[in-house]
Amino acid sequence: MKTKTNSQQMGFINAFILTLGMLFASTGFATSSGTTCNTAAWLGGATGAINPNDPSNSVSRVKGFCGLEVTGTGHVQDDSPAAETSFVGHFYFLPDFSGTGSTDIFVAYADTAAASEAIVISYDGTNITIDASAIGGGSAAVAAASGWNLVEFAWESGTTGNFWVNADATSDPVSATFTPGSGSIEAVRLGAPNGLGGFTGRSLFDEYVSNRTQAVGALLIGDANGNGNLSIADVITLFNELNAGAPVLASGQPDCNLNGSVTIADVICYFNL
Repeated sequence: MKTKTNSQQMGFINAFILTLGMLFASTGFATSSGTTCNTAAWLGGATGAINPNDPSNSVSRVKGFCGLEVTGTGHVQDDSPAAETSFVGHFYFLPDFSGTGSTDIFVAYADTAAASEAIVISYDGTNITIDASAIGGGSAAVAAASGWNLVEFAWESGTTGNFWVNADATSDPVSATFTPGSGSIEAVRLGAPNGLGGFTGRSLFDEYVSNRTQAVGALLIGDANGNGNLSIADVITLFNELNAGAPVLASGQPDCNLNGSVTIADVICYFNL
């Protein structure tokens, strides 16, 4: 995740882009014990049982220094959309649950008071489902992985929308389609805005991005130093994080196998790319 000093809060003047990588501030040089994470950069604030933190506090991240852990009813809220009739949402989600249930992990609302649900993305232990029935649309479900899941959808009022899970929206085939219905989006909540729905445990989130029309797509897996390329420097960065004596968290994407932790298996994964 990027530091707060690198955050871009553009609103929806042209597009709204606020990644979870930009949500949490880090102070000083990041190590396993020297990272401070918070939700101060989230425009709508944070509510409930959420914990933005780093791996030294057992909070997984898909990129950067911090991730968001939700252990009960809780969310971060983005109030930047302004009656948007087109919307692209993107985030990474890692379920860590026991028991059975169904929990909402993302809700788009037609009002900033979050009283009128428009689009709901939920997880039931097997599938990730997007549901636009509240605004006269349909729904679609895609099987979820046990580790980090990339969730992205493209919605436009009155047309058929695209829903991708674990696919790069910029190049891969659409995993499923849904009919979005009509209306507009004024706010979104990410986390567990309606509780864990019978599950026990936690859900983890990272790399939230939203805008009007531009597909976001997948992270460059294995780019541990975050420079946009894969090289031996990424392996060195991985070993620096795995150093038991003085670990230094990778600023890029070190969790190559997307299982929620950084281990020697990620080095092997990198060489298998």
